Amino acid sequence: MSNSINKPPQISIIVAVYNGAKTIQQCIESIAKQTYPYKELIIMDGASKDGTVSILENNTSQIAYWESKEDRGIAHAWNKALEHVNGDWVLFLGADDHFKDDSVLSDMADILCDNSIDDIVYGKIIFEGGSLHGLVVGNSFDNVVMKRRMLIPHTAAFHRRAFFKEAGQFDETFKMAMDYEILLRKKTLSAKFVDRCITAMGGEGVSSTLIVNSLLENRKAQLKNKLGWRFKIEAVHAFYQLRHQFNLLKA
Repeated sequence: MSNSINKPPQISIIVAVYNGAKTIQQCIESIAKQTYPYKELIIMDGASKDGTVSILENNTSQIAYWESKEDRGIAHAWNKALEHVNGDWVLFLGADDHFKDDSVLSDMADILCDNSIDDIVYGKIIFEGGSLHGLVVGNSFDNVVMKRRMLIPHTAAFHRRAFFKEAGQFDETFKMAMDYEILLRKKTLSAKFVDRCITAMGGEGVSSTLIVNSLLENRKAQLKNKLGWRFKIEAVHAFYQLRHQFNLLKA
């Protein structure tokens, strides 16, 4: 940290997990190993049956808050977690994700001190393992393009805590695109792209069916926020681009 004027930002990391015993330890360790000290980890477990709870119990010293209760899905888990957040910025990781290296939060902290950024600071994600191994996602922000397709990799996005006071809770009717939908609520989103890999994501389970379902939910998010027919045409175009990219990776 070189910034001596502003108070170092507190960063809250939220993880929603269900039956994540195979990967949750790596996720927790990647957060614990961050060289940046002003952080907290909140884990919402959906009443796992596979040993996840035992892992959480063994890592209580690294977790600011955790619970294991049945929930109504990821959006509900995130909404519950936000009630326990103390940080200035909030980042969401999946149970099979981890930070790319130990200095991610330290590198981002000075940027998060920039008071001109109202909503989001984000970087890149890289897929490790699975059919998308090696794929890097994340590029510069454009509000117009954002209304056509999701530009911000959610697990590489730091949300200013105040954003949720303005936007409200995640919509639980969405199973995949709740991150996109909540960002669309703000007509002029303030977002800054940082050319840095933030998160490594597991690529297992990614399929063309999953891509289709994700794009269908993106369209649902656009319709909810009154984005018209021209975005539907562009969404179809985006699907064919993604399917082509997916097939190339499998080849």
